[in-house]
Amino acid sequence: MLQQVFAQTELTASPVTAVDNLGDIFGLIINIILGIGWALTFVMLALGLVQYVMSKGETKATDAARNWLTAAAIGGVGLFFLTALRSILTGLIGANNTSIGNSSIDPFN
Repeated sequence: MLQQVFAQTELTASPVTAVDNLGDIFGLIINIILGIGWALTFVMLALGLVQYVMSKGETKATDAARNWLTAAAIGGVGLFFLTALRSILTGLIGANNTSIGNSSIDPFN
């Protein structure tokens, strides 16, 4: 009824091979920051639109929603230029825009 159980003594997990140098780490960090920035921009746009619809014409609530939408639009334009600049610079120097697993977060690839 009882079986013997043997524990595995060696770990066979392979190390991450996509990050080979410091440039890859910085590229990955920049991709993550830009991805979080774009996500926050879309969330701010959605919340601003919901606030605007729910304001029912009240001046104070409408102004607050307009401020949210303005901040989201300015952030989106800034992120667009940063993403384009990153894409142009990496193209000029021949760098690699890939992240771990050879998948890319770059919308221009």
